[in-house]
Amino acid sequence: MLVSLRISQFGLVDDLVLAVAPGLTMLTGETGAGKSMIAGALSVLTGAPVPKDLVREGEDEAYVEGVFDLAERPRTLSRLREAGVLPGADGILVIRRELRRAGRNRVLINGILSSLQVLDQIGPLLISVQSQDQQRDLERSGHARDLLDELGGGLAQRAAVRSAWAAWQQAATELADRRRDVAAGREQLVLWRYQRDELEAAGLREGEEAEIAESLTVARHAAELQSAAAAAHEAVTDEERGAVARLARAARELERQSGRSSRLAGALENLRDAEDLAGEAARVLERFLDGFDAGPEDLEALESRAQLYQDLQRKYRCDVAELNDLLVRLRERVSRQEAADDDLAGLENALDEAGRTLARACSELRRLRRGAAPGLARAAEDLIRPLALPDLALEFRVTPRLDPDGPLQIDGASCRLQTDGADDVDLFARTNPGEKAAPVAAIASGGEKSRIHLGLTVLRRRDEEPPLLLFDEVDAGLGMDNALPVAGLLRRLAAGAQVVCITHLPTMAVHGGVHWLANKGLVGGRTLLDVAVLDPANRVDEIARLLGGAGIKGGAETQRSYARDLLREAGHEVPAGGQRGRVKAG
Repeated sequence: MLVSLRISQFGLVDDLVLAVAPGLTMLTGETGAGKSMIAGALSVLTGAPVPKDLVREGEDEAYVEGVFDLAERPRTLSRLREAGVLPGADGILVIRRELRRAGRNRVLINGILSSLQVLDQIGPLLISVQSQDQQRDLERSGHARDLLDELGGGLAQRAAVRSAWAAWQQAATELADRRRDVAAGREQLVLWRYQRDELEAAGLREGEEAEIAESLTVARHAAELQSAAAAAHEAVTDEERGAVARLARAARELERQSGRSSRLAGALENLRDAEDLAGEAARVLERFLDGFDAGPEDLEALESRAQLYQDLQRKYRCDVAELNDLLVRLRERVSRQEAADDDLAGLENALDEAGRTLARACSELRRLRRGAAPGLARAAEDLIRPLALPDLALEFRVTPRLDPDGPLQIDGASCRLQTDGADDVDLFARTNPGEKAAPVAAIASGGEKSRIHLGLTVLRRRDEEPPLLLFDEVDAGLGMDNALPVAGLLRRLAAGAQVVCITHLPTMAVHGGVHWLANKGLVGGRTLLDVAVLDPANRVDEIARLLGGAGIKGGAETQRSYARDLLREAGHEVPAGGQRGRVKAG
């Protein structure tokens, strides 16, 4: 929760530090005293836009700083971490927003430069300002739907709708992409088949091109090669003068004496190796001569094969390995295109099934909404009617979002679908008997909307870690007696939390556990805003001022006596009559 609020050079504030207590704090002051400046400062910490003219006259920079203790708020800490914000190990988070008259404003989180986008994300986790401007939330499209789903037990089903909608969209995208592929493929299929068949017929093999080049060399020099091979074969194998025979005779001569000299033994081993090598050469030459059959037709075939390699590489502008990779891709393209009808049928079936799943999910969400709407409206009426709206009637209207061109039918009607289902949900109100119900944003006055909003806030405030709630004149237009139920709701909200309420009514102000007083005064010829924490005696005086009634019988002391009575009824200890205290600075 918020531990302290510091405001510097902001509007009429010079430098103000407020310690913020748990529970309910009331802020009062004369009209124009600057109470709304405190609401504005809190809004600054939520990321609300701020005009540059709020920088105090004569100053170049203003800032608002909030210190939050989140040590006992694990869920809030977890959500902050998800947003990339890391509070200290002690759970302390310091948010500072600096406003410059010239140049860019800055956001600092725990002393580290951050962005307004991050503050927009985390600010509402920490502070919620409920002013009459914020009551426009009632006019926000989707407000009633969100409220009904949250409090009517529809959030899980709404998540199911969102998931089904995403699956349906994905199926539609896959089908559309495949149809585009098929349409483009139809024009290319003939070419792909031709290229596939051409490369398959070629039967290219890596390494074959080098083999062909060697075979061509052999074929082009057949006579010379054959003559040389025959001569070499004869020189090696001739029984009398051939190399093999001579080497064998030499080895036999040495064999008789090799035992008497190690050097002769070594020479003998070399001769035997040479004999083996000569014999192997003879066998290679023999195979060459036996297999030699390179006629003109062979040369022509080899040249044709070599030319095929050159032509295909030049045509497709790639080497043999790349041509074989291309053949694999062409086979896949042709196969995929030839299977297009089956693919499309499968994708169309998948889309139909996803649509049926989405339709069922939307229908179930609509059933839950319509089932929960009457009970939720009654619960809201019970809370809000005591707030000077005794004849209030509320109705959550759930109507299909009809669209004749809608892609799916929900409960037999074509509807426009979104991630939140296929329904419009509106909150209708009737504030006076005999009137026609109308959307609450259109029929209620500003004060009535504030109280309706307060009741709905209490109804939905089931969060175990609520932000600080500030209500700016939620009692506008109420008399003192009618304010009591409003004060009761605020105390209910403040249990285990923090609520700050700006009020003009004494019967509201007495219910605060802490009472702040806003006051404007001249200091050194300049108007300054100060906020003081009232002690019990000065609180009596402020309640008496709020009671007003100048000229009533008994005068000021009668007002103070009445103020003490109101404070006692609200459960506060009150000093005896005549005691006066000092105002404690904020």
